[in-house]
Amino acid sequence: MIISITCSSLFSQTNKVMEQGEELDYTVYFGFIKLGSVKFRVNNIYTENKKKYYTAVADIKSFEGIPFIGIHFIFESVMLQDKNGLITSEFHSTEFKDSDAGGKMKINSDYLFDYDSNRIHIKKFSDPGSKILMDTTVTFIKGREYQDGLSIFYNARINSLQKSEPRKNVYVYINEKESSVKYSFNFNRDAVSGGIAEFDLAAIKVAGVAQFIGILGLTGEFEGWISDDEYRIPYKARFNITIGSVTLELTSYKRKGWQPPKFID
Repeated sequence: MIISITCSSLFSQTNKVMEQGEELDYTVYFGFIKLGSVKFRVNNIYTENKKKYYTAVADIKSFEGIPFIGIHFIFESVMLQDKNGLITSEFHSTEFKDSDAGGKMKINSDYLFDYDSNRIHIKKFSDPGSKILMDTTVTFIKGREYQDGLSIFYNARINSLQKSEPRKNVYVYINEKESSVKYSFNFNRDAVSGGIAEFDLAAIKVAGVAQFIGILGLTGEFEGWISDDEYRIPYKARFNITIGSVTLELTSYKRKGWQPPKFID
């Protein structure tokens, strides 16, 4: 009965955080220099075989004219609602880049997670030409559950509502490798400034360590601030990439019924 009540509460929290159509747009800063943008969107929520799924997309790209940094990625994650929050069911990545022969090309990566057979099918191919770069299946330890580079953004928001478990150590599968991320929440209300409001925003802080190496060498320690309400909208984050410390800041949002909570001392 206790397990049933706990799962019901968690599913309710997931439903509050994950709303179809939510759009969160961020600008990436290196000091005062704008490097690029990251746009998140929850595209779809559906039920299949009595299991609830969420699909989300992130569009990550640098601004034109930024030296040494020219990237454009689109991530898509299919997430399964689980007793612990969300886990990755599918992950798809598209990297847009210049080809060696001139012109543009795409590198597509698909990860399909099968938790019943403890396998991940990984396929990478280039476009145009559909050249297969990788097609393999890897196995993992029975009972292990994974996040990807996008799903962790949403799963951490849900985790932050579980005040009885302020510390998390989650497994991730990124760049054909298993790794992990550790993070913890400080539930003491904090004040954060931002461009989406003219007042200080009420927030809680998350801090942790990423053991993997992501886009532009993202790794190591990070910290962030999310709204101190039931929506858990991320305001701001700081993390390390190849060139140094950068800041991700919320610049616009589309979320039904949400207004940034004001910090009151």
